[in-house]
Amino acid sequence: MRFGLSLLIMVIFLASCNLPLSSTQTPDLIATEVANILTSTPFLEASLTAPIITPDVVVTEITPIPTKPAPTSILTVVSPSDTPIEVSLTSTATNTPTSPIVPVGEPTWKETFETGTNFGINADGYDDGNTRISIEDGAMKMVSINVNSWRGWRLASQKPKNYFLKADFEIENCAGSDQYGLITQAPDFDSGYGYYFGITCDGRYSIQKWNENGLSNLEGWQTSTAINSGANQQNQIGVLKSANSYQYFINETKVAEVQDDFFAAPGFFGPFIAGLSSPNFTVKLYEIAYWLIP
Repeated sequence: MRFGLSLLIMVIFLASCNLPLSSTQTPDLIATEVANILTSTPFLEASLTAPIITPDVVVTEITPIPTKPAPTSILTVVSPSDTPIEVSLTSTATNTPTSPIVPVGEPTWKETFETGTNFGINADGYDDGNTRISIEDGAMKMVSINVNSWRGWRLASQKPKNYFLKADFEIENCAGSDQYGLITQAPDFDSGYGYYFGITCDGRYSIQKWNENGLSNLEGWQTSTAINSGANQQNQIGVLKSANSYQYFINETKVAEVQDDFFAAPGFFGPFIAGLSSPNFTVKLYEIAYWLIP
């Protein structure tokens, strides 16, 4: 499944975070620690200590784990049109197919990974010992090297207001609670805050909010038949944002709808990965795009 900026700024950024879990804890709700932010300004690092929150586990404090600095490079980012595009969406009940979810016209912004420029990936790729990211064969390849719940991500420079965002993933090896998905409404590049829409190898999804108060679950972890679970599968993830309302789609099926106004201002977005069950858990992102909507 391989679905489907005049020069604005020269920006590159990266966030990677550590979420260690004990062997007796479940990975359902995962806090984040930011590390390795790379922008057009000198390299920045930030970290925070966050609790792990699970439905049946007592909150514990986490000691930040240092990471290796990311490579530096200069990026050219092209600005998309600011004109909203009408999006035709047929929305039905949760877990009911929406046939089809097809935005009208070309997306406002799209990345098909001919290069990694828009996500700050140069020819050398990125490797901090926990997450390895490279551009290969028209895809962003993300590898969660260790089974330590380290959550690694990349953010694009775009900050759409109301939008339909979709991303096409291919999963290679995976098992159990290995997870990947999209961050949206990230207010900056150094806090790790935002909304996380993730799915697991064993067929569950969640919508989580991470802010200065910690991590909270807005929806999930729910099992959905819309997810192509297991290794060697493809899944398309979609997010429709309108004001403080968010609809979440997996393979053109609406699985959840939440309302939350904490991150009201336009924010950044990007993919994330977290290995919890499989060493070298690997996913490929072939395309990510958004359509502005009124």
